[in-house]
Amino acid sequence: MKGITILFQQDNPNGLKIVEMDGWSGKCFIAPRANLKDLKKIPEASQPGIYFLFGEGEDPARPEVYIGQGAFFIDRLLVHDKDAKKNKWSTAVAFTGGLDVGDVTFLEHVAVKMAKSANRYKIENGNAPKEKILNDYRRNSAEAYFENIRFILSAFGFSLFDEKPSERSVEEMYYWKTDKADAKGTLLENSKFIVFESSVARIKESPSFIGSSGSNLRARLLKEGILKHINDDSYVFTKDHIFTSPSAAGDTVAGRSTNGWTVWGNKNKKTLDEVKRK
Repeated sequence: MKGITILFQQDNPNGLKIVEMDGWSGKCFIAPRANLKDLKKIPEASQPGIYFLFGEGEDPARPEVYIGQGAFFIDRLLVHDKDAKKNKWSTAVAFTGGLDVGDVTFLEHVAVKMAKSANRYKIENGNAPKEKILNDYRRNSAEAYFENIRFILSAFGFSLFDEKPSERSVEEMYYWKTDKADAKGTLLENSKFIVFESSVARIKESPSFIGSSGSNLRARLLKEGILKHINDDSYVFTKDHIFTSPSAAGDTVAGRSTNGWTVWGNKNKKTLDEVKRK
């Protein structure tokens, strides 16, 4: 069992948060972009640290992140705040405490590598950072530090390093078969929903659906090759895709507005709503 303590600056639950973990020398700072000035006042912000800049992406289910590090990490954050090219991020999450420049360089390499492997976020880093060679003791220590980074990010809803389930690993599969469509997937954290590769979606859209955000999402997935024509009536998913909700997944499959909690059902014909919410 891991214990986490959260301190709220100025008693503001929506402002700067300081996160500590039992038995760990590190600290995590979660700062909305508007609260960087509060982070600047904290002495630890002038130490070596690794940071993550989170923002919304074009796909709501696949946000954007920039991963960086610095000997004085607050200086790097202030540079990013003024950089017009990085004006999309809204939240900075930084980790420091017990780290030196070599450690944060190593952690940056590991974080970018693991984030790309998980493929849950769009990585905004232009180049992959090179691996920093550490001795065995420091490497083991840095790897243990990274596990705490992974744990805290996931605990606060940043699923950057959470591996997507494979179709073979799913304990509870959900299905939906409708006119010209036959899809399968499963529920993820925070009510996200993954539709698995080879699922079939209907091409035809209902009149009220045309021009909606759901229709625009289908167009983007088609442009990106995630949806592909297989005949005049249907698309096929060429790869797994995560949606913000069961309904967003259902809309894409059916080409119309749906209540995903009631259209997706398991092998026993029980809906998501019956299994998860009742």
